[in-house]
Amino acid sequence: MVITNKMNLPEALVKAVSIRRHNDPGRLSATTLLNGTKQILLTDRHWDNLEDDVANRFWAIIGTVAHKALEHEGEHEFAEEFVSYEIDGITVTGRIDLYNMKDEIITDYKTNSVYKIKFRDFGDWELQGMMYAWLLIKNGFKVKTCRFVSLIKDHSKRDAKRDPFYPQQPMYVYEFDVTQERLERIEKFIKDKIADYKANREKSDDEITPCTPKERWDKPTKYAVKKEGRKSALTGGVKDSLEDAEQMVKDLGKGHYIETRPGESVRCQDYCSCCEFCNYYRENVATAEDEAAA
Repeated sequence: MVITNKMNLPEALVKAVSIRRHNDPGRLSATTLLNGTKQILLTDRHWDNLEDDVANRFWAIIGTVAHKALEHEGEHEFAEEFVSYEIDGITVTGRIDLYNMKDEIITDYKTNSVYKIKFRDFGDWELQGMMYAWLLIKNGFKVKTCRFVSLIKDHSKRDAKRDPFYPQQPMYVYEFDVTQERLERIEKFIKDKIADYKANREKSDDEITPCTPKERWDKPTKYAVKKEGRKSALTGGVKDSLEDAEQMVKDLGKGHYIETRPGESVRCQDYCSCCEFCNYYRENVATAEDEAAA
């Protein structure tokens, strides 16, 4: 990946965000498996042609600094431990921030937006935590709990005082138990992901199965019922279907209208470094952006 420096920032920052290829041949990391198969394969195939600017990777620098500062081991703990296990011809790897052998707890540090906490958007953490637990158990360790320590980068003390449901501190802990049922589900997830990866890796770029809506972080189109002269939608007026919105306008009568709020693939638009090589992006996302700008 080529890291540009359009703002002519210090070389130290460029070196801090320069990254090597994440996966060696025949190996996939736990965090890589959270991505869509198309993103995984296109990133690997076009790695040398991918480009990002150092200024766009500011939060990656903060995350790296935070992890480096937290690389300390207490009694019965080890930090930044690399583990791996081969399954169906692919070696799954993981680097665990902290593992306590006595309490059998995995701890992972995250830097993230407050919105992840407010909306309890923890699905990716649960998958990652369970993959780490699965890897450790396959290597002979025991795991009872996965714990994620969130460092909230945009926490507001003012909002915390006004809203009891807002995270009250700039750090937040989310944890869950490791159960046999969860271990069976994560092993199925890993096997299914590897099978899809192997089924697609000989296909051309355009033939690879597109990422799922969930993997693209899709936000569906919504229909907001509004009253003339009012900026926001009416209470209960944001509908998933046009038919429901039209019925609400009909019931409310004159002076009401529908505002269409187009859906978007958030990851494709803002968080996928290989999107220029993806036909789904070109045909669906980039085209829609061009039409909106016209």
